[in-house]
Order: sequence, then C-alpha cells, then structure tokens
Amino acid sequence: MVQVARPTDAPRVNAYITTSLPRGVLSKLKESFELGARSRFNPLVELVIKNEPAYHGKSHPDIRRAEDAAGRADGFFIIDDRAASDDAIWYVDVFTDDLRVGTGEADSTGILLKILIRTDCVALTWVNYYVANMDIVADLNHCGVHLPLTKYFHQERVSNCGGLNVKAAARHQPLWLTAEPGEFDESTDPDLLKTFVPRPEKAARLCDSLAREHGVIPQWTVPFAANPMTLPDGTEKTFPRGTVRLQQVWDPDFPWPEYKWPEGSL
Repeated sequence: MVQVARPTDAPRVNAYITTSLPRGVLSKLKESFELGARSRFNPLVELVIKNEPAYHGKSHPDIRRAEDAAGRADGFFIIDDRAASDDAIWYVDVFTDDLRVGTGEADSTGILLKILIRTDCVALTWVNYYVANMDIVADLNHCGVHLPLTKYFHQERVSNCGGLNVKAAARHQPLWLTAEPGEFDESTDPDLLKTFVPRPEKAARLCDSLAREHGVIPQWTVPFAANPMTLPDGTEKTFPRGTVRLQQVWDPDFPWPEYKWPEGSL
C-alpha cells in the first residue's frame, strides 16, 4: 500500500483588513493566496484573516506598535486598498535597529520594514523570510527602493517573487512516499541513469495508476530502502522486503478537496 507523507500543520500568520474592501476583492485575494500557498495539497503557510476595526485608518507603524504592545512580536500582513488595485498585500516585519544601520541598510533606527507583495507570492515570500533564504531589505531594493532606507521610503514595484510563474511552479513541489513491490516501476536504462549524479544502479517511479489515485506526478528518481515509519496515531508501520522510498511531485491538477481556512479566519 502506498504511503504518502502528508504535510504537517502549516504555520499561521495574522492578516488584518484595515479598510472596507469592494465586493469580491477578499474572495479573489484568498483564491490567489491559495494558489501560491498550494493550500489544497501542500500548504506552506496559512493566513488568519481578521477585520480589525481598531486598525482601520491607522498607519502601518502604529499597527506594528499595537501588535508589539499586545505581545505579538511576529510579522503580520495588512490588507488595504492595494488588495483591490494591485492584488497585493503588505508584509509588516519590525523596525530597523542598530545592526541595520551599521550595515548601511538603513539611515536610522525606527524605520518600519514592510513590503507590498503580490498575493500569489505571499506564502513563498514569507517562508523564505522565515528560513532566512531571503531578506526583506534586499527584496525592497529589488523593488526600486534605494538604500539606505529612509523613514518614508517608497516602493516603486510590487514584489512578485522575481517574476516567478506561480501556477507553473506548483507542478514542481516534491513529496516523499513509500511504495511496496509491484507499486513502482524500475529501470536500468543507461541513457536514463546517466542523467543522475552520482549514477545509481537503477531508477524507479510510482506506477501511473497509483500516481493518478494519489495526486502524484510520477518521475524517475533514485529509490531508497524503506525503513519502518510512525503513523499519525503513534503506531509503527513496517513494510515488506523490497519496499522503497521515492521522491515524486504533487499534481496540482488532481481534484483535491476544497481548502478549509483556519478557524477564526474570514
């Protein structure tokens, strides 16, 4: 029986609506976010969208200070008029400190680090900031903001993951699965094996019929012997001799169930 490693609980980030949005804007925003976050099959992050009346008409620095005062020091998102005009929302990080000044990234402390991000790029951008693959100041610079940052810096262009085609990128999201003998194909074709470095003895992929059943795109990969695994209920699952672990990719065109937004989110 094929065992697909399902995603664990995705991190959650607050997103505050700070204006009255035109009809249909919130639905479109959520649809764009779901596309970029791969929410239906492999969620990167979840937004908890809240309409916060106390934040309506407030400046971004004032909202950041209010969050700090409430003990919520993490970054968050602001949904304002730019959601309608640009299909984009703001990520609000922290105020600049002495380190940012010392590196020449900002001309003073107390400058709010924020960036306007195209909604379908929000999840990937947040994850890259979270794991420090990318930096908000560098992204601002790529969006036309001159360094060092000044208090009233202006972002000329919406951040868009460097022009990434988010829909196409969704077809390259890896997953790990376990397949027993008879559930996968093997090949020792020299022309195939020479495409791997180092060259393996054989390649394998999930059978087409099972791939269609599980929402997987089968691709040739290097198989690994499967070890026992712990199931969500805590029991240990062992496998027959010859069972392998394969890295395949998710199929975004599979009829995945509708995504359920977190409790408490609009």
